[in-house]
Amino acid sequence: MPTYGKNDFKESNVNYLNKDFDSLKQSLMNYAKSYFPNSYKDFNETSPGMMLLEMNAYVGDVLSFYIDQQYQEMLLPLAEERRNIINMASMFGYKVKPIIPSFVNLTFTSNVDASSGDSSKVDYTNAAVFDAGIELVSSTNSQTIFTTLEPIDFKVTGSDDTNSIATTTDSGLASSYTLSRRVKAVSATEKVITFRVGNPEKFKTLTIPDTNVIDIVSCVDSNGSNWYEVDFLAQDKVPIPTHYTNDDDRNTAYSNALNDTISDIAVPFSLSYITTTKRFTRETNLDNTTSLVFGNGVLRNGIDGSIDQGYIDMEQVGIVIPGQTNDLNDAIDPLLGNEYSTLGETPNNTTLTITYRVGGGISSNVPSGDVTTLPSPAPTPALGSTTLVSVTNDNPAVGGKDEEDTIEIKEKARAFFSTQNRCVTKEDYEARVLNIPARFGNIAKVYVTRNVEGDVSQGQQQFNTSLTTVNDNSLIIDEKVGLLQTILSDETTTNAQKLTNIVAQMNDLIQASNGNIQALDSLNLYSDLSTFNLSSISIYVLAYNNRKQLVGNPNALNLGKTDNIPQTLFTNISNYLTNFRLMTDTIALFDGYVVNFGVFFDIIAEKFANKQQVKLNCIQKIKDYFQIEKMQFNQPIFKSNLEFELMGVEGVRSIGHVTITQDDDYFYQDAAGNPTGDGDTLPNATYSYSYDASTGEFEDSSGDNGGGTEDYGYKYNFKNALSEDGTIVRPPHSSTPAVFELKNPNQNIQGRVR
Repeated sequence: MPTYGKNDFKESNVNYLNKDFDSLKQSLMNYAKSYFPNSYKDFNETSPGMMLLEMNAYVGDVLSFYIDQQYQEMLLPLAEERRNIINMASMFGYKVKPIIPSFVNLTFTSNVDASSGDSSKVDYTNAAVFDAGIELVSSTNSQTIFTTLEPIDFKVTGSDDTNSIATTTDSGLASSYTLSRRVKAVSATEKVITFRVGNPEKFKTLTIPDTNVIDIVSCVDSNGSNWYEVDFLAQDKVPIPTHYTNDDDRNTAYSNALNDTISDIAVPFSLSYITTTKRFTRETNLDNTTSLVFGNGVLRNGIDGSIDQGYIDMEQVGIVIPGQTNDLNDAIDPLLGNEYSTLGETPNNTTLTITYRVGGGISSNVPSGDVTTLPSPAPTPALGSTTLVSVTNDNPAVGGKDEEDTIEIKEKARAFFSTQNRCVTKEDYEARVLNIPARFGNIAKVYVTRNVEGDVSQGQQQFNTSLTTVNDNSLIIDEKVGLLQTILSDETTTNAQKLTNIVAQMNDLIQASNGNIQALDSLNLYSDLSTFNLSSISIYVLAYNNRKQLVGNPNALNLGKTDNIPQTLFTNISNYLTNFRLMTDTIALFDGYVVNFGVFFDIIAEKFANKQQVKLNCIQKIKDYFQIEKMQFNQPIFKSNLEFELMGVEGVRSIGHVTITQDDDYFYQDAAGNPTGDGDTLPNATYSYSYDASTGEFEDSSGDNGGGTEDYGYKYNFKNALSEDGTIVRPPHSSTPAVFELKNPNQNIQGRVR
């Protein structure tokens, strides 16, 4: 066979950067001149050869354009076609909304009888609870309908329930009160559609013909089984909110029916997760309709056995074949299948009834006082017998807008992807806890720390303290306590190992006590073990009561108090964070500390100013400065900033002094710290609990080391917490995260104007 050398081939100098028509045409001409100099020489624009060259340049230019265009449509910042943008946003996990509804707070009123035993109180026995889903029509636009998203609950007490007397008796006593409740409503109306489903179909898709579907309320099959919306079909856990009226363990939003503990915090809903195969995802189509997409599994019971075209058998999920060599590699989650991953069931031979909401748009942003007409006939309460009297929206509806344009989709998709829908940093956890829906608990403040292995937590310190103060006559128990102390002090073992060893020693300790529960209780081991913190994430929480005051007490159980965060709220937070926390993160939830205080001020007014009015204006300025929304965990008080604000009050000439305290105005003290007699004292000290250094325990106001006022927070030495220049009040140590609160400003702000 002949061999070919280098000289037998032409070297083509092709420029791959030429992509437009003119460049491609010139490149083709240069190629022909270089490699076919004798074959073709007529490069006249009208020649047949130039026609062929230009046609090839045209084809190359068009192909280059479409390649560039398709590549551009693959990049979110450069894409222009809405279909491609929606698909890429979906790839990032962001679901495009067909339309944005407006939201509004509606105020409902109802008349409830006064208590027969005390007319100054409300009898909540017959007070009503109305389910969510009440529809109300806008007075200015009959096409705009608002639907309540929350139950209207008149059984849960409110801070101003006794402020509005509806009727009185002949003797002038209140016989009924007008109660008001605010609930959130969305600009939408509910509709129902049914689909008849026959034989199973993989990833069955059902399309709702209506446009602007903002929400799927429910999906129920003919057997009464619920189907749940998930973000993606592989998600088998779905959140289930349960109102307290449907929860046997809780009889009111304030109390627990099992142990009869009363909390000052309302938690109307409990949050839990269930694992289910009956699930679907929701997709927005290009024509703004909405489709429901189901899974690929079937329940074969009652179905023709010939159906075997790759469907996941939901009745056989998780079952392995005995004797297989790969048994140990099979998934043990009964909902993940055997070597396969189930994406949920697909409905078959049933009828699906889908309830959904339609509405929204920019026209739904109605002004205040627009929603004032109750529906007719009147809504029937789910509990109680009272009726609704009136409804109004004190503030305008906001948030409504038409469908998202392409630029909005791009920006929201990038923002959604950057957050990763995960809690990693301290700020992530704090934002998520504060973002929990209010119906699961009204979170006021949150503080998060990431614990480092080897650090001694507050719980560990408390545990050590309790062990070192044990006085028991039993030698055996003393020996066990010594072993526990040794375990805790061993720096060579991890926290997890310590806990394992502690549990083992605890079991021995129980046996050694011969069932002497009283002796065990004296050791305080149970309470201290509950605070023994081995978690990687510690979350400290404070909540609002119905008077928007901070509630939380880490030592409530030890003090026999009920002003701690209810367990239902902690459970809700823990369940809520389950879907966001890292797999390696373990979470421990604690009550935060509250440090209440009062303010003394001394100012010099302008010569001709109304001193009484100046004083009132200064008090109001202090109230505004210490609004509870502005106060955070471990936040210092900047006295200099407060004095600057007071200097801006009309009529103020200069500031004598400002004192932040819990009892005495310590500004008037001599060098030894003794009061001079010129200062004032608050009528009631602004603390309930104080720390006894001799016992290492906190005591309430009734104790020997107490002396404060009931229903306040913890004692704090504000004088010692002052910075060297006296301009900053430093917060407590971070081991006891606390928030400063001006709990009762009308009583605890005192001043003089000279």
